[in-house]
Amino acid sequence: MYHLFAFCLNIFAFFLPLINCSEKDCINLDVTITQKIENLGFHRDLNWLVETQNLDPKTSACSVALKLNIGQGMFVNPDQVDDLRRLKKLDAIIDGIVDIEAPAHEATKHTVYIFLNGTQLLDKIALKLPIHLRYQRSLIGGHGKVILNKPWLLVRCPNSIICGKDRKVSAPISSKEAESFVVWKNISYKAQFDEMELLVPVGNLNDYAYVAIITCILGCAGCVYILSLTTAEDNEDNKK
Repeated sequence: MYHLFAFCLNIFAFFLPLINCSEKDCINLDVTITQKIENLGFHRDLNWLVETQNLDPKTSACSVALKLNIGQGMFVNPDQVDDLRRLKKLDAIIDGIVDIEAPAHEATKHTVYIFLNGTQLLDKIALKLPIHLRYQRSLIGGHGKVILNKPWLLVRCPNSIICGKDRKVSAPISSKEAESFVVWKNISYKAQFDEMELLVPVGNLNDYAYVAIITCILGCAGCVYILSLTTAEDNEDNKK
């Protein structure tokens, strides 16, 4: 029993320096993300500012990306993303099928991956992503709510270890290899914003009675006007 205990103690003493070394040499990321929304209505711009404090030189070999889960109430236009990527304004891809004509209750969810400045994390990175709200069913109140999810910060360092116990996720390796998924680490960051609810104008059921009455009146008035024109033309033909 004593020999077994001594053997286990020796094994622990052997691996302890390696554990301490890995913890000491890991990359500690201190990232802050600020988010703002521009414009009103159905077409808006989502702005991010990604700031990194005390940037470790070892992050030069790391790949960094943002992952945004898009719900049914909004969409990102694939053609718009392709144009932004072609013009080198935003290195982004969409995972999922996007029907830009579908209303909210018939739409499907999709995911946007934005690769920051190619592969390298910098002190400050500014990003702008156009988003579009979908039409919703009429309801009482006149406005629907669409929840804008917080983005995930993904980091992948092939030759280094990221400090902390953040969970691992599978994501595309880059915009040029969208079909090749690899393991990334979902890093915690300081969010200088709260989860947002975007208001989208919808038909107000409180106005249903008024709209129905006015529609009927206008329809009847239009019919009377058309009949009066037809009668006038018939009288002129009879006189001839």
